[in-house]
Amino acid sequence: MRRLRWLLAAALVAACASDAPQPIAYDVDACAQCRMQITDTRYGAEIVTRRGKAVKFDAIECLTEYYKQAAAAGDVRSVWVIDFRRPGTFIPAAGARYLQVPGGKSPMGRGLLATATDEGVAELKAALGGTVMRWSDLQ
Repeated sequence: MRRLRWLLAAALVAACASDAPQPIAYDVDACAQCRMQITDTRYGAEIVTRRGKAVKFDAIECLTEYYKQAAAAGDVRSVWVIDFRRPGTFIPAAGARYLQVPGGKSPMGRGLLATATDEGVAELKAALGGTVMRWSDLQ
């Protein structure tokens, strides 16, 4: 009977787990990949695991490295990146537009940033230069 209750409780928790990201506590949270403290509100990313755990990253570069292993293990529920144009705001990674800017201006030095719209990435490219990419290009 106890085991049945435990299984029912576990099923309820799993059913209630959200795909939504948890806010990053800047200057407190550390990146799950490189272990650096997450400090810049224009950058950051998160994977919500199959069990609803939020795995946080300081840069898109760290996210993509971690994602390869997590996706292969079937442990990804959702993937999120911070919108460079709206600091601290998550957007779905699959729909984001990415820009790789010259000079490595990002926490991990590859110059990757994300934004939500084609117009936004066009404006950033006009200001910063670089190469426009999609989520599939980062895989």
